[in-house]
Amino acid sequence: MNLAEMTWQQAQAAFSRTDLAIIPTGAVEVYGPHLPLGSDGIVAQDLAQRLAKRVEAVVTPLIPVGDSRSLMSFPGTISVSPAAFRGYIQDLSASLVHWGIKRILFINGHAGNVAPVADLGLELAPSGIRVAQVDYWKVIATMAPEILDTGLMANRHAGEIGTSALLAVRPDLVDMTKAAQVVPRPTLASGHPEVALSDIPFSALTDLGMTGNATTATAEKGEIMISRLVDKLMDFLKDWR
Repeated sequence: MNLAEMTWQQAQAAFSRTDLAIIPTGAVEVYGPHLPLGSDGIVAQDLAQRLAKRVEAVVTPLIPVGDSRSLMSFPGTISVSPAAFRGYIQDLSASLVHWGIKRILFINGHAGNVAPVADLGLELAPSGIRVAQVDYWKVIATMAPEILDTGLMANRHAGEIGTSALLAVRPDLVDMTKAAQVVPRPTLASGHPEVALSDIPFSALTDLGMTGNATTATAEKGEIMISRLVDKLMDFLKDWR
């Protein structure tokens, strides 16, 4: 059960049974014409809830917004600075530690959240508090490559993988009549993949706020990938004592 849905007595009992907290994080940003802006967090919450059904853990409310500055050219995208996000997770973690938590697993649905979480882990390590994170969009493609139809494009923004995950988790929020196939426009970055560039807006790549082929997505693909990822995370948690 999510901590926000517990009574204080239920929370007290939960903290007495476990030293593990799971924190889902997401973003509110353009995710194609067929998916909701909060897709990253929606999947992160689902993963956290699935884990909590199989392991004793306290799950916090979703941290819904991250650093999405590179997508601000699309309406609806909202963003917080890395410093603000870092301060928020620092204070949240301190509250959990106050109640006896010693291990914190971030289910990370947005690349912009990765660095602040890693920095927090380094800060807390000397005090004996352990922090881990899974950047799930980065690893979910490795869970079932044999079922994917679009190769290297499968894990592009709101493409086959992202759409399949949302179809598995919240099909009511997906409009497959608007799913599209978008080959990103070439930019300086695509011509020089050996160099990281941070000043190219996402709108330079696409007019639809997505890349890849979302039309190949299915709920079945999403369920297979998500289930296998949860199994892998359970293996990790058994070893992370």
